[in-house]
Parts: sequence; structure tokens; C-alpha cells
Amino acid sequence: MTDSQRVYTKVLKTLKKLMPTHKQGHVVTLAMMISGIVLSGKAHLSAMSLEIPHPAKPKSLEKRMRRWVKNENVDKNFYYLPYARTLLQHLSNHPLTLVLDGSTVGRGCVTIMVCVVYRQRALPLAWLVYKGKKGHTTAERHIAVLKQILPLLPPEAEVILLGDGEYDSPALLAWIERQTDWSFVVRSAANVLITHGDLQYPLADLAVLNAQTIASPVLFTAQEYGPLHAIAWWDEPYEKPIYLITNLAQPQQACAHYQRRTLIETLFSDQKSRGFHIHKSHLAEPERVARLLLASSLAYLWLIYLGLVVTDHEEFRCLIDRTDRTDKSLFRLGYDWLKYALRRGRSFKVAFHLEVSPC
Repeated sequence: MTDSQRVYTKVLKTLKKLMPTHKQGHVVTLAMMISGIVLSGKAHLSAMSLEIPHPAKPKSLEKRMRRWVKNENVDKNFYYLPYARTLLQHLSNHPLTLVLDGSTVGRGCVTIMVCVVYRQRALPLAWLVYKGKKGHTTAERHIAVLKQILPLLPPEAEVILLGDGEYDSPALLAWIERQTDWSFVVRSAANVLITHGDLQYPLADLAVLNAQTIASPVLFTAQEYGPLHAIAWWDEPYEKPIYLITNLAQPQQACAHYQRRTLIETLFSDQKSRGFHIHKSHLAEPERVARLLLASSLAYLWLIYLGLVVTDHEEFRCLIDRTDRTDKSLFRLGYDWLKYALRRGRSFKVAFHLEVSPC
């Protein structure tokens, strides 16, 4: 059995077991896509089709996958959100750190994605894709993404939401405080106004060289939304202070949380330049890109699972990484372990969750 046959057979068997009520033709195509992404290292339909062990010609397989991403009956939420629910349930014994951010995908599209942080990696939970360029968009789109995960969260879960300067709109913060009991820390711009006592001034006036400054309580922006807490924070990576708005009472806690926001960049780089190159997929319709993200996100979860297998079995890690320390991310460990297992004829497991059992 070839490497591609081993991968595709295991992926298909796993998906059929997990998705017994889904349309089986759609499940088969999804298995082809996950296998093609992992084996080719590219979320491009043409590259994926070359790696699928099927008697049909690659062009026919590419057309099959293209029909799948175009199919309005393939609901990404129906397919993916059960896996997101499992992730959140597994992690809910500890505070859940959620990160909201955007990235360019496909041709002329942007995705807004919400992820949960786990072991220095961000795991995808839900996303929305729209036509446009990276930058500020509407609070309605941000809220639409967060609404997808509300039913998935365990009732007792403690949640902290992090976002950069795109997510400081009073409309979004008001929705969070009305609809959830989450804490949040978002970045804001130096020229945004705050009202502190009888004074109104820009956040930049909080800055004191190499010191953390707090104003509390404040009303945020000219709309005077609040009360909230404003922080001017200096940290190693920054030449200038950054400004944070939070509903957390402890500023040190807010800053410590915000340091984890950049972990979502690891997901985007794994999906793009260091992994699946999804930004070069050539798909231009937002709904089609969203369905491609379904396949690439499941492929990503699988490789994270294999990375956890490696970290939990020292004898595996020593085969593909340094023996004195771990240099590779979970994603890279998983990818390299799969390649090693295929080259050496070793067994491997396909899974899309976090619990680890022997490979």
C-alpha cells in the first residue's frame, strides 16, 4: 500500500466513523481534501488532486473537490462545529483563552477567525470569510463569528477574549457584556479618547516612558462606553507603549493575558507560508474559501494531535527532533512524525481531538 493510500484510507475510515449521518459522498470528498492537503502541503485543489489514490484522473478529482467547495448544501458549521465543541469541552477545566483576528485567504478574501489557545498554539473554532482587504471591518461581522461558538461553550467555562486594534469597537464590547460573562482585553489606538473623571483625553496621554500606567474606571471613546479600564503598557517587543481596554480589574492580569494574543499568528502561518499555503488557493468566492478552511482546519487539528502524540512519547520525539530540547512546534512535530511514520512503515492514527493515546 502506498503512502497516499495509507493516509487516505485512515482519514476516510475515521471520518465515516465520526460522521455516520452526513451524506457519505460529501464525507469521501472531505477525506480526499484532508489527505491531499497534508500529503501535498498545499491547500490548492490542483496540488491536492495529485496526491489522492483514486482511479479517477487528477483533473476529475480536482473537479469533484471544486464542486464540493461550491456546494451550498455543504454547511461548514454542520461539519466542523462538533469538533470545536469537543475541543472546548476538553479544555474547559481551565480558563479558555479565545483570540479573535483576521487574515487574508484565497484570492481577495479575508477570514475573521476565533481560536482557542492550547500549548502555544491557537486551534480554530469558527470563522467567517468575506470579500475585501485585511483591516478594520464591521462589528456585525465580528459578532457573527462569536455567535457561532456561544452554543459550544460549556456553561461553567471561564472565558477571556483577546483582540488587537480591529476589535475595540464599543458595539462589539457592548455585545460581549450583554450576551456573555466573558472577560476581554483588546488593543486600541493612541488617539482614541477616554473620559476619566472630569477629564477627556487621548490614550496617548497615559504613556509614561518605560512604565505601565492605568486609568480606572474610564468611559471609552467619544461615545463614552463603559466603565472599563485603560492601560498604557510597555513590553519587550514594543518600542512604543500599546494601549489596552479591558473589563478585568487587575491590570497585570490583563497584560499577561494579552501576551497570548499573538499565538493566533502561529495558526495563520501554519495555514499559510509555513504550512498549507491557503492564501494561494486561487479560490475567490468567500463561501468556497470557507469550505476549504473546513478541510484545512481538520487537517491542522490532525497534525496537532500527532504533535501531542510525539510530545507525550519521548521515544518518538527523539526520532524527529533534538534530544536535548524541543525546538519544533506541535504542528511541525505532527507533520514530521507523519512523514517519518510513512517512510519507515510505522503505524499512525488519525484523530481530530486533543486526548492522546499510543500511536
